[in-house]
Amino acid sequence: MSHTRYEVSFTGNVETYRPIWRKNMLLLLLTAGFALPWALVGSLRYFYQNTHVAGANLDYHANPWKMFAGNVIGTVILNAIYYGISLTGPYQMMGVAAMQILTAAFLPIGLHGFLEFQLMHTSWRGQRLSLAATPADAIKAMGLPTLLYIVGGVLAVWAVIAGMGGQRVQSYVLGACAAAALSVALPWVYVQFKRYQHRHAALGDWRNEQGQTFRPRDAMRVTLRTGLLALLALLLVILPLIWGLSELVGLDWETVARLKQNEHRSESIRLALVLVPGIFLGIVMMMALPYPYLSVQLQNRLWSDTAHKQIRFDSAVPEGELLKLTLRNWLLIGCTLGWYYPHAAISEARLRLRSVSVWIKPEVMGDLQDKPAAATS
Repeated sequence: MSHTRYEVSFTGNVETYRPIWRKNMLLLLLTAGFALPWALVGSLRYFYQNTHVAGANLDYHANPWKMFAGNVIGTVILNAIYYGISLTGPYQMMGVAAMQILTAAFLPIGLHGFLEFQLMHTSWRGQRLSLAATPADAIKAMGLPTLLYIVGGVLAVWAVIAGMGGQRVQSYVLGACAAAALSVALPWVYVQFKRYQHRHAALGDWRNEQGQTFRPRDAMRVTLRTGLLALLALLLVILPLIWGLSELVGLDWETVARLKQNEHRSESIRLALVLVPGIFLGIVMMMALPYPYLSVQLQNRLWSDTAHKQIRFDSAVPEGELLKLTLRNWLLIGCTLGWYYPHAAISEARLRLRSVSVWIKPEVMGDLQDKPAAATS
């Protein structure tokens, strides 16, 4: 029997989402970020409950208290480890570096746990989603990009050390290598994570049985294009801004080197005046250019590559329209100091979700009431 087509719809709007966002921001400010689990759960629950698939909405069931307890335990353990490292005297920098590398090495396992948690607390028509995979599968899927990410981080630290030691040429060469490695590694990790999600996510007994159109070479092509966009943003916008601000506040390598001394308040202020705007602009540039391209490619290719004999998906997000929307959203978010964010989140969710269709066999949805108008293939 043929499948029946249903449009995914999103019923959220700014008027109902802004109070939730405002409450979340107030909670985060008053609790110095400790209320993050409640903010995340409240926001995700709103977007899930306003996303309707074949006449039924999604739902999110995570308990913020359990998330908070997990965060507290993880924070206590990490702080205890770093405190122990601080007692090692001249070896503490080596200990911190080893901890950073070890933490990065566990990134695939951490992403596996995050995805498993998100899926098991997501439901549709009373059925919980699940992750039909093991941490070993995550390492196999994301191990290589994680290794490149570690290499890029090590090169970046090495570049800073070389610059503080007066080895300028070596510092710039290492910095360029680090920028290239990280520009490829970060989107590669994300691409492999999303491929891993679509390959192994399951709804009850339904598991993805399709996965041949978005092949590894296609994933690498998308990764390299995204990395090129990130490098262009870095070279044409972010680095010129950092250089200009450094000249304005008088920040040079000698000033940075003095940070190793005990009294370095003025140097720290200068560094902050350069880094804070640079990091903010970097985030804006990545979200405005490389991320829309990457996210559209992945949504259209991966959702269209996700299917079971009972259900399949189609996605056709218009890339140009999303790029214009993202540029406008981030411009307005910056101009309004974040106040425009609810409009941005709602408009992007509406554009993405209205571009997705679901094809389901009629016998599966035989008991569905108030069935929307459907086209049969």
